[in-house]
Amino acid sequence: MKIAIDLNGGDRAPEEILKGCLEFLKNHPREKLILCTTKNEPDNLFDLNHPQITVEYFTHAVGMKETPAKSKKEKPDNTIEGTLRLVKNRKADCAFSCGNSGAIILNSVDVLGLKDPNTHPSLISFIPLYNRPPLAVFDVGALGNYVFNAELYFAVLHETVDIYTKLYGVKEPEIKLLNIGTESWKGTAEHKNIYRMMSDSLYNFTGNIEGDELLFTDASVIVTDGLTGNIVLKLLESFNVLLQNFRNFKDCKFDNNYLNFLIEDFNYETIGGAPLTGVNGKVVIGHGKSSSKAVRSALELCVKYAEI
Repeated sequence: MKIAIDLNGGDRAPEEILKGCLEFLKNHPREKLILCTTKNEPDNLFDLNHPQITVEYFTHAVGMKETPAKSKKEKPDNTIEGTLRLVKNRKADCAFSCGNSGAIILNSVDVLGLKDPNTHPSLISFIPLYNRPPLAVFDVGALGNYVFNAELYFAVLHETVDIYTKLYGVKEPEIKLLNIGTESWKGTAEHKNIYRMMSDSLYNFTGNIEGDELLFTDASVIVTDGLTGNIVLKLLESFNVLLQNFRNFKDCKFDNNYLNFLIEDFNYETIGGAPLTGVNGKVVIGHGKSSSKAVRSALELCVKYAEI
């Protein structure tokens, strides 16, 4: 298994990315990592002589605040594109970057191509839940201009269901639609349309779900538009910071209880990345602020995703 990694992507690159890679390799003696970086990085950063690591050099790195289309035009030989070309040329099984998500998606479409030209890439994010597989939220911000198009979302839902089934061994995962009420007539015209489409399909669709039920549901996949999904994801990430204040409570220092789970594991770092679907190749996008722990977790996800 070979994973191509954008070493220059993210707010804490390259140091935290490299640290996460080395932590990952300690438990994966058979995996190979291809680090994609710019030619102007300090030489001592790669003075590793690690048998599982090779380095590929590129001219540019894409900044987190850069416009995706402009950066693609002005920086064609960039580290994001480099990881994707390695996947396209079958020199890597999966590409991973914590960089500019818009640039990753745009380059993925250009380099790898769409599986279906009538659809669009989507992002699946996994939310850790207590004593059960994580909850998949689809989409969290990859589908174009965030307009909720029922037919477009329904067309790419099958890949999300397939990935969840194979990653977590859940047959016929339960699907719910995030909405402002549980009644079938709630929401916009597009909400009602996709509700009808999923109800008439062979999916295990069980209706609408409201935001206050997300962390307590038995469902496996939550369908929502990219704008709402991204807001929900960022809000849930902020909870972990708040929960750190409970760290010194006596009851959660040693026991494997729910509060301990919230403090230690209810965190984006335990999942690390979001698979990008709809393109002809395996791509995982990490959080821009990823720590070495998050990178390590994302690489674990890359291995599982690449094996599907």
